[in-house]
Amino acid sequence: MTASGTSGTKGEIENLRRSERVLDHLGAFVTKGVTLEPRLGNPQQRLVETRTGCINSIGLQNSGAKVFMAEELPRMAAYGLPLIVNISAGSVEEFGQLAAFLSERDTGLISGLEINVSCPNIREGGMAFGTNPKLVEKIVKTVRKATGGRYVIITKLTPNITDITVPARAAIAGGTDALSMINTVRGMAINIETRKPLLGNVQGGLSGPAIKPIGLAMVYQCFKSIPECNDRRVPIVGIGGITYWQDALEYIMAGATAVGIGTAWFVDTDVFAEIATGMQSYLKKHNFTIEQLIGIVHRVNG
Repeated sequence: MTASGTSGTKGEIENLRRSERVLDHLGAFVTKGVTLEPRLGNPQQRLVETRTGCINSIGLQNSGAKVFMAEELPRMAAYGLPLIVNISAGSVEEFGQLAAFLSERDTGLISGLEINVSCPNIREGGMAFGTNPKLVEKIVKTVRKATGGRYVIITKLTPNITDITVPARAAIAGGTDALSMINTVRGMAINIETRKPLLGNVQGGLSGPAIKPIGLAMVYQCFKSIPECNDRRVPIVGIGGITYWQDALEYIMAGATAVGIGTAWFVDTDVFAEIATGMQSYLKKHNFTIEQLIGIVHRVNG
């Protein structure tokens, strides 16, 4: 899957449609975050490159749900892929309003919603939701009720917490169908000449290879500790730092059923094809199926 925030606005659609190497190797397309009303996003500078990734502070810039439904979603349907819409809001009630707005106007193009309770770049909630299990449960229940069970509901969890299994269990209690983890890790950078933060919002979210060990450990922890994850009633989408096919296999072996790729796509437009090809070669060489590899580390370790 694509990782939300890395693609999914109408200005990018035509280029993606022309890229068969992308579309032929994706299982689903996850949109950039959608909010009920348009957002201008955070002040510049919004992106800083690091040695092993980047820090972004986009602030969920988007044209709002009305424009998304009227202009962007119909063009995304041309992908021929399941479309997962990432949603963000500043309150529990707003999450419900946004989910209802999308559901009421959807003509069957949306396959699922990914609830963003974990973005560290906005002041009106974001990470605060993801670190409060009571709010996580309430948001998931609200979104599910607003959509009448029409969609697959995925809850995207924050890594900026001591124990990720706490909000994970809360999301499951709220009725989530799946979990995606992780979102970006809070970070910052400083310009030593001006002696000021490089990002206009001071702090942002670190993504890329640097966070793979964190994401991997959190997928492992949830699969090991939560019965609904271990028996895959609630599957996990592993996200964070996946650059090569070996990275994707590590996530699957830790307990992920699917993977999301974001930052790597910025530097290699063929990354989806390369990862799919590498994984297929590994499976053939070792006579495994993906199904057999999901969570295998837990079985091997007894």
